[in-house]
Order: sequence, then C-alpha cells, then structure tokens
Amino acid sequence: MIDNERSSGSSKDIDQYYPITIIKESNLELSLLPSLSFQHQFSPPSITIAIWKDERLEQLDISNDLIEILQINGFTVERILEYGPSQIAKIIGIDDFFAQIIFNKTTKKQKKQQNDSRFHK
Repeated sequence: MIDNERSSGSSKDIDQYYPITIIKESNLELSLLPSLSFQHQFSPPSITIAIWKDERLEQLDISNDLIEILQINGFTVERILEYGPSQIAKIIGIDDFFAQIIFNKTTKKQKKQQNDSRFHK
C-alpha cells in the first residue's frame, strides 16, 4: 500500500530547484545560504560548494583553461594517470587529442619528479 501523503511530499522535495554556486577556494565548506535580496526572499537557498584543487596540475605544461577544467572536474595527477586519455576526454568533454596531451604531460612530469626524488635521497 502506498502512503499518498509520503509520496506527494517526496515528489515536492524532488521538484524543488536549488541553484548551485561553485567557489574555487581552499575552503571546503558546504552550506546553504539564505537569499539576500527582498526580490528573492521566497526563493530556495543556493548551495555553495568549494572545490579542492590539485596544485600540481598548475605545474603541467598545458593551457590554464585545460588546468581549470581539470580542477573543476576534480582531477588530480593520480586520477589523470589512472583514467587515461579516453576517460579524461569522456569525463570533461574534450577531444581525444587534447586528452592525450594532458595525459602525456602529466606522465612526463610525474616521471621527472620521481627521478628527481631518487637523486636527492
């Protein structure tokens, strides 16, 4: 038996719209912020999500736009190496050619860092 009161309440929850605001900061807070203007006083709260970014991506020899796209999509050096070019292209919606460049540059940088750390031991 279906509880009509519950099913109608849950469909209302699903139908609500919550705009998402992405803030690129080192702060990792997730919060619901009340609307500040009178005009939007009765609108639902927006959700603020902070993105942690792998600073090592900024050391790669690729464009800042690609770095930003990778960071927005939660990529790290390890994730790039784990996924490979085809998965990178699929996840962030870029051409395989550019995903291969990202993968190659990341692999090259990782190998260089490993070699450097061996010589400094």
